[in-house]
Formats: sequence, structure tokens, C-alpha cells
Amino acid sequence: MELQLKNIGMIKEANVKIDGLTVIAGENDTGKSTVGKALFVMLEGITNNKEENKNENELLNFKYLSIFQKVFKQDKLKKNASISLSTNHAKYYMVDDRGTISGATTFYKDKYFKGIIFIESPLIWNFTDFFRDIAQVESQMNIKLDYPYLMKNLNFKLHIKSASNGLDIKDEMTSLMGGEFKKDELGHYYFDKQGKRIELINTATGIKTFGLFQVLSQNNYLNKDTILILDEPEVHLHPKWQLEMAKVIVELVKNGVKIVVNSHSPYMIEALQRYSELAEVNSDFYLAEDGYIKKENNSNSETLAKIFEKLSEPFDVFEKMDSQRMEKLING
Repeated sequence: MELQLKNIGMIKEANVKIDGLTVIAGENDTGKSTVGKALFVMLEGITNNKEENKNENELLNFKYLSIFQKVFKQDKLKKNASISLSTNHAKYYMVDDRGTISGATTFYKDKYFKGIIFIESPLIWNFTDFFRDIAQVESQMNIKLDYPYLMKNLNFKLHIKSASNGLDIKDEMTSLMGGEFKKDELGHYYFDKQGKRIELINTATGIKTFGLFQVLSQNNYLNKDTILILDEPEVHLHPKWQLEMAKVIVELVKNGVKIVVNSHSPYMIEALQRYSELAEVNSDFYLAEDGYIKKENNSNSETLAKIFEKLSEPFDVFEKMDSQRMEKLING
């Protein structure tokens, strides 16, 4: 599967392969997250369509525009903007600057795609009760409220079990966390640490990160041919746990989950490189820079060298500070 973007958000152009492990590295505000959001919009917008009284083309365009506006917060695309998606197993799609989807409308029936998950932040756990209250208000008053679509979508998967059979990584997650995410009799989640109940608001954010994987696994959403998008998963993790997260990611890829990771952590990126090589899984590394997301000469090794050079720039600042300090000491 290949995703191509032109003039979307910060991105001038991107060509990204989605097959096994895909890692996009770069500084903040370089368009890394935009790739994941565009992929989510395309696949979510053309799947699970159950509305009636619309033909398929109208249905796809309607759902695409609805999600796009909620995710990207834009009413209108830039001039000449486009998002296109192609795969060996399905037809080709193009979203042009008029917000339409062209091409065949059979992709959502494709047996090689089992759903998409976008994890933007483990802080979703702080809002689970909020989303449940909102759902009750919508049901009782027969209205639809506008709130962050990505969070709403993930929250649904944390509470509603899928009928499919997913990969079981619960024991691995509970071992890492030293505890387990559970529901009480009222359906509220909490963290059980060796028999002691800890409310989620008081649970460490790093624990919440692994808790997402535990519950998604329990609810059967981590399947072969599922696409999982992780937006800077290292943010709340100690470097040691970043390596553990990288191991989990590569293990899922080895079992057929396709994963896109956006990162600016050299620990996470190097761990993903090393573990993916050891596991012999497909991996593609890209650098986000100056509006472009690309590989250097279509080579992982050259791209990684450029990534580490870019991410090591803070150390150059430290060396300069050390030089200035030594100069002051010498000049006394």
C-alpha cells in the first residue's frame, strides 16, 4: 500500500509505503502526524459505510469530508492538494482539491484490510468517562455533538469488543506495567496494581500507554492486516521503556499488523531499526524535513544516517557551550 500527499498541511510532497513497519522521523511541525491522519481519513472514510439512501460515491465523499474537517480542522484544501492511496489488492483512489474521491468504490470490501487505529495520546484515558457521558446525552436528546473524532474513535475501541479474533499480548503488557487495566461493575476503567485500585487520573502516563495496547488486544482490535498509527509513542516513556515499546511494535508487525510510527526520539528510532532487523520484518524509514517526507536514495541506511544527524543537533549545541565554558576558564 502506498500513500501520496501533495500540499496537505505542512507537507509539500510525501510518498510513503505502508507495509510492515513504517517510521517517519523529524522535528516538530514537519508534517509527521499529517501522514498518519491522512491515512486514517482515507481508510476510515471509505470503510464501514452503512448509511442508506445514498449511492456509494455520494456516501464515500460525505464520510470523507466529515472526517477530514474534524481531523484537519480545514474547510477547504489548498490549491492542487491531493491525497492518493493505492494497493496491490484494491483499486486506486484520489482525493482532489474539490474534496471528492474518484476511482472504484470497492476498497472497503477488500479482505486485506481489517481496520485502522490511530493512537494520538495515552491521555485518552482521562476522558473515557467524558465520552461516555456525552454518548448518553446524545442518545437521550437525539442529537450529535462535535468533538475530536480521533479520540472518539479510539475511545469506542477501548469500550466495545470486536467480534474478530485478535493477537493476544495482554500478559506481556501486564508484566511490563506491573498491573492490569480493569473495568468495575459500572464499566469504569481503573489500574489494578497487585490488588490495589488506582484511578486512571492518578495512573502514570507511561503506564497508560501500555494500557492502551493491553485493552486493544483484549478487545480484539490488534489483528493481522490491521493498520495501527502511533503518533510519537515515546513522549511519556523513559528511554528504557521506549525500547520495550519498540519490541512490542516489532512483535506486532511480525504477526501481521501494519504499523506507522511518527517519532523524534533517537532511542525509539534506533530501537525500531535494530529490533526490526533482528526480527527480519519489512521496515521503511523516512525523514520529514522542509515540507518533504522522503527516503534518501530509496535507502534505509542513508535515511537513518540523515535522521540521526538531524536529531543529534542538540549535542552540537552542548559542545559549543562546553567550548565557550573552557574559553572562559582559560581567559580567566
